[in-house]
Amino acid sequence: MRRLPRWLLFPAIVVVLALVVLPFLAVSLVRESTPTTEGRLTLPGLGAPVEVLRDASGVPHVYADNPEDLFEAQGFVAAQDRFFEMDFRRHLAAGRLAELFGESQVSTDAYVRTLGWRRVAEQELRLLSSSTRRYLDAYAAGVNGYLRERSPAELSLEYRLLGVQGLRGAPEAWTAADSLAWLKVMAWQLGSNQDDEASRGLLSATLGPGRVAELYPQHPLEGYDPILDRGDVRGRAFDPDAALVSGRPAPAGLSRAQLQAAQPALAGAAAVDRLLPAVLGTADGAGGIGSNSFVVAGSRTASGKALLSNDPHLATSIPSTFAQVGLHCRTVSKACPFDVSGFSLAAVPGVVIGHNSAVAWGMTTSYADVQDLYLEQVQGDTVRRGPVYEPLEQRTEEIRVRGEDQPRALRIRSSRHGPLLSDVSAALQRVGAQRGESGGSGYAVSVAWVGSTPGRTMDALLGLNRAQDFRQFRAALALLSAPSQNFVYADTAGNIGYQLPGDLPVRGRGDGRTPSPGWDERYDWTGRIPFAQLPYTYNPPSGYLVAANQQVIGRQYPYPVGSGYSYGWRSQEIRDRLADAPPLTLDAAEQIFYDETVRPAAALVPALLKVRVADPWVAEGQRTLVGWDYSASADSAPAAFYNVVVHDLLELTFRDELPQDQWPHGGDRWYAVLDRLLADPDNAWWDDVTTPQVERRDDILLAAMTDARSEITSLMSRDPDGWRWGHLHQVRLESLTLGQSGIAPVEALFNRGHYPVGGGPAVVNALGYDDLLGYGVTTAPTMRMLVDLGALDGSRWINQSGVSGHAFAEHYDDQTELWATNQMLPFVSSRPAVEAATADRLELVPGG
Repeated sequence: MRRLPRWLLFPAIVVVLALVVLPFLAVSLVRESTPTTEGRLTLPGLGAPVEVLRDASGVPHVYADNPEDLFEAQGFVAAQDRFFEMDFRRHLAAGRLAELFGESQVSTDAYVRTLGWRRVAEQELRLLSSSTRRYLDAYAAGVNGYLRERSPAELSLEYRLLGVQGLRGAPEAWTAADSLAWLKVMAWQLGSNQDDEASRGLLSATLGPGRVAELYPQHPLEGYDPILDRGDVRGRAFDPDAALVSGRPAPAGLSRAQLQAAQPALAGAAAVDRLLPAVLGTADGAGGIGSNSFVVAGSRTASGKALLSNDPHLATSIPSTFAQVGLHCRTVSKACPFDVSGFSLAAVPGVVIGHNSAVAWGMTTSYADVQDLYLEQVQGDTVRRGPVYEPLEQRTEEIRVRGEDQPRALRIRSSRHGPLLSDVSAALQRVGAQRGESGGSGYAVSVAWVGSTPGRTMDALLGLNRAQDFRQFRAALALLSAPSQNFVYADTAGNIGYQLPGDLPVRGRGDGRTPSPGWDERYDWTGRIPFAQLPYTYNPPSGYLVAANQQVIGRQYPYPVGSGYSYGWRSQEIRDRLADAPPLTLDAAEQIFYDETVRPAAALVPALLKVRVADPWVAEGQRTLVGWDYSASADSAPAAFYNVVVHDLLELTFRDELPQDQWPHGGDRWYAVLDRLLADPDNAWWDDVTTPQVERRDDILLAAMTDARSEITSLMSRDPDGWRWGHLHQVRLESLTLGQSGIAPVEALFNRGHYPVGGGPAVVNALGYDDLLGYGVTTAPTMRMLVDLGALDGSRWINQSGVSGHAFAEHYDDQTELWATNQMLPFVSSRPAVEAATADRLELVPGG
């Protein structure tokens, strides 16, 4: 999120100083918003009493007699724990952050309004099943039941501080569309590749397609397996056992001359996505959005029952993206079918990742390409389509800004492909003055996205909560439109499976990796891949499945699925561990979460050790790599030196030729680039074009070790015995709002850390960092979940923060130390086990 202006926070500093000077006032303000979790409370709208049992970590398990009461209570509990986070999320999703934070967020709001998330969410309400609509309304009623008769200051400390700064009025009532709008944010950021697409277009224009191809190595790398190693479309359906037969059409797109002419428009499109707060993380940053998951069939476990593991990798934050919850019908029946536990999203009813009494599921980012940029030729308010110009669709929206009496008008224009990103700001509107290839035309950039079409993703999520077998699991996912994710499955009968769901476009021409000519109708989307033809498998012969963002399926599949996959460093490490393992125990499965093997180092370190180093001081650093087992533990000296060398290697190799906004962020893709270049000592990328001589690979490797020796000495110690990876690589959990204000006393109220950790980018223990920002962790497992389908109460889980969003509350960060030190908590779900673990008991009763 863009930092808030310091002058806006001056009153907040006064409050903070008061908190420091008057400790009793601090306690009063913090406790003012702490919810009641014991005793009895009235909740209007309930049909019968509801129980909320919380364990020692504050995790709520809700028990009700009907689904409407169950979800109303979930909404109440979510608001108790995290209403400010929910309110922030709906303001972000609706393009209304400026109402909370003022003028600094106008550009962000303009971008979100242009994408139209909230408008599509409102349209989706009409498509949902009657039961899902009732559950959304019940959830909203529960949220509003908590808001009733509570002042903003009684809802959170953030409202207290924002009130001092001028925020007026109570939060508005929650609605069903607010929940759906947040799913749109998730869908956009989990399926976004427009920045990557714009970057390819820009670089192709300046460097040419051949050199750009070296920056985007083909998938898969040799020795790295896709999720599915078999299967193809047969007739109208996917056959998971088919031999490798089909092939893909060759890609085609804009010419280099067209890309060169459109550089200003493409640069604007690449820049505009950075206006969004990093609520999930970005695929561009090292580590990026990603996840690990695996399922192991009962034939390969010690218990004879299946195991499922999942840890999504998103932006670090406090509170974390997910919240733990159990939702239980007291008597499970057709009328009340829910008995589900796992991780939810504050703002959305149900469980997103978890298990019920019969099945468990997890998900990872599939990197399906569901966004395409189109280069449009515009003339005034018209856009070229073939030989003619047709009117652009137009609408005007109002952006309200805190402290301003009158709203600001925003005009949004769209082609048949989607909204023009060039219209987001006045600076980007000037792109229209750039001359195109047709007389009197200017270039603009539009974005096509499957999520712009209303869908039934909420139906799909609640269907997963009810599914009892693989058939019902797939039937639920057939309703999911966005985000497309890799879903892994396991059940209590020992079965395992995988399904790729979602609306994936069928392109007339091109493959979506670079921008397409919007005036040429041959590049338009012609439909969606039918669900029956999407890749899946059930009980594969291997007895296990790993989905960790690698390529979904080989090139035999007739449709392009994506291009921004992980290169398989994490997935192959997990696959190899499972393939070589004796019958898997729960303890052994948990240890896979913490695997810190840096697989890319197996190619780079031998090359570094072969370089002759004359300077004894630099050679001392080089020697730390001798005998290194490639484990990036927090106390590792070679891991520290290696990561600093990689940083300097990327800087020396690429910054001399790439524009600053294209400099490497590090991580998965750039490790693959280096892996390919290491085999080509004379490749032109090794040469530093700013010097008169021509550098080769070993010249740059030596320079990188020399620079790294200097850098690591300044950061830690002259003596390598004092080097520790965890000294450089630490987790700092920040609130997405006031925790990023730039005012240290305010940030201290909400942020937590620093926690020394191991792991890193392209490592199973995926604690990634952005190479341009230093070595501090920016993306990480936002939770870890291990489900034992043979003994569900023996399952384990951990959250990155805690269940509460209230700073200084007992459960604000009580799981973080365990998470950072590779520990987990019991994940119980049966009524007896929940009762045994209960620390607080709250009864919600009808009335009011």
